[in-house]
Amino acid sequence: MKYELRKGYPLKREEFDERMKNAEKYLFSLGVNDPAEEVGRTNALFYLAKIHYIQEKLGYKPQGMFIGAPDFTFQTTPHKFYGSVPEGGKIIWGDGSYDLILGEMEFDFCGMLVGAVKNDPDLEEILDTLYKMKEKNLEIGGRKIGLRNFSQGSHFLNLYEVKNYEVLDLPKVVAVLHTSSDEMRDLLIKFVRERSEETQTPFGESCVLQGDNAREYERLCKYASEFSRRKRKLLFEEIFGSSEIIANHNHYELTGLNEAIIGCNIISKRGEVFVITLSDNLSAYLVKGKMNISPEKIEEIVSSPREIERWVYKKLRKANILPHGGGHKLNEIDSVAKVILYPDGKVIISKCESKTGTSAYVNMKEISRSYRSEGILDRVRSLKLGDHYAALRFIHGIKVDF
Repeated sequence: MKYELRKGYPLKREEFDERMKNAEKYLFSLGVNDPAEEVGRTNALFYLAKIHYIQEKLGYKPQGMFIGAPDFTFQTTPHKFYGSVPEGGKIIWGDGSYDLILGEMEFDFCGMLVGAVKNDPDLEEILDTLYKMKEKNLEIGGRKIGLRNFSQGSHFLNLYEVKNYEVLDLPKVVAVLHTSSDEMRDLLIKFVRERSEETQTPFGESCVLQGDNAREYERLCKYASEFSRRKRKLLFEEIFGSSEIIANHNHYELTGLNEAIIGCNIISKRGEVFVITLSDNLSAYLVKGKMNISPEKIEEIVSSPREIERWVYKKLRKANILPHGGGHKLNEIDSVAKVILYPDGKVIISKCESKTGTSAYVNMKEISRSYRSEGILDRVRSLKLGDHYAALRFIHGIKVDF
């Protein structure tokens, strides 16, 4: 990657190159190696460099690494992209003993539930049920839950027919609820705003939580994680009644004091079931996770495995990672030509072989994009991250809130 430093950038060229080279040593990708991943890698490298810089400043041994899942891509939220927050992977910034959390990740505890639908689903009946739900005061632990759950962003309520369901001993029809927990996200954003220390780095600003504040934030995140799963289950039962829950996982949350997942799934036990949604014909798949990454597969993704530090190798062996979907795909960009660094931000210069000239972006919000459909399941299989369990055929999609 080519970087250009403009006048006033706070690092000299030699130190900048050294820090970026060091960050590259701690970025590992299981992705599909397309232009979207290239943009994602660029942001992830800046975030790792930011983590290392902050840790040095605070007196910690620099420990930061990122493991990109097969759906490794980029953030579309402008301020997160500006802050170099990665997307589609697992971020680690210590051994679990550092009282340190960077608050700009803004966890929303997004995730997906898969539940059995007992009767043949009728789209209009489901819509009527959603409409009536607005009259209810649904609560979890005394906290009222919001009812804007399916219409925003990439969230949805979809229904699928399970192919070969009888052979697989699965229900004929399942519902997939893709929701987050804005109730807890907003509470935690307020916590970060009030308790964090704004820290300037050459790689962007950070909202640093330390000591008791970091521990309290972790405690709140644990509650929010469970709240989000309970919320999805409550919504499912309000719409479809009590039925079997096949899977219910968050894919954007703090998973430890020094660890988080940002747009990927984490396996806690072999055979655990997850859903992966892809864009081609709105298909989806159930996958049984495997504990990963195996030593053989680490050798495939790392050019010099013997040179990996011991703590890094241990984290790779216990990555236990799966994609949650296809991840963003770029429609008009073939590669990143270079990144221009200004004192207060970065500009990505992209090129497209099918057009003359180049384009400049400060974020990816308005860029032409879609979702990947190819290569994701192939990577899951080839890297032995999980086993294909069932294919789901799309029936209905609902992006409606009342």
